[in-house]
Amino acid sequence: MRIEIYLDQDDTPFQTLVPPETFRLDTELLSDGPHQLRFRAIDEGKGISERRMSFNVQNGPAIAVHGIVDGDTLHGQVGILANAYGARAGDEFEPRRMETPVPVPTWAWVLFLTVLAWGAGYLSFEFSNHIDSVMPPGASIERAATPQASGEPSAGGNGTAEAWVALGEQVYGVNCASCHQASGMGLPSVFPPLVNNAVVVDADPAQHIGAVLHGLSGKVIDGVAYVAPMPPFGGILSDAEIAAVVNHERTQWGNNAPIITADDVAEHR
Repeated sequence: MRIEIYLDQDDTPFQTLVPPETFRLDTELLSDGPHQLRFRAIDEGKGISERRMSFNVQNGPAIAVHGIVDGDTLHGQVGILANAYGARAGDEFEPRRMETPVPVPTWAWVLFLTVLAWGAGYLSFEFSNHIDSVMPPGASIERAATPQASGEPSAGGNGTAEAWVALGEQVYGVNCASCHQASGMGLPSVFPPLVNNAVVVDADPAQHIGAVLHGLSGKVIDGVAYVAPMPPFGGILSDAEIAAVVNHERTQWGNNAPIITADDVAEHR
């Protein structure tokens, strides 16, 4: 009995042996890519059998590509990172030779920002509980009133300036500034700006109130998609607190939109 060994589509065996016998395959003589070995066992008087074994050769540098995968549908400008690495016989293993800087995946950003937003909401909830526990019975932080300064807008429409100015700044600092920033400019492609935001300065406050009450995700503003979801605050903020922070955003950083009342929030809630 003998075994003939063929490579790829060759009709002539490159090795003939009497089993069992070991042979050596020099892959450095082959091109990188897929190949196939064909084993043909011949037993005189009993017949012939064959077996095929596929394998892949990679002697040249390996190539790593990030930012695109097979079958992707692309549009616009796409950033693609290409890297190649290899080793020679006798090389010592050195991880730094093989490292490819991989950008943080979108799902990791979304998870991080969701946890951040949840943490901000939790702190706000605990802060509200603390205020309720230390204030005397019957007192209400959102109902505290001070004389209205000349020209200062009133959220109550009753001729006195309610405390929405101080309350709005406080609620914004605790719940919103970590994402939209104290400047209201947000973070590019992560958190949208509130400065001159079409929803924030709209004379109709419905969308603005709804976003604070019920949250928002997947919003596209001026052609930019913001992947970080905005959590709903309707469960942790009162109508007066939401009215105050909405008014704060509608009158800060050069914004000049009509203010709202707690009754407006209650209606949308």
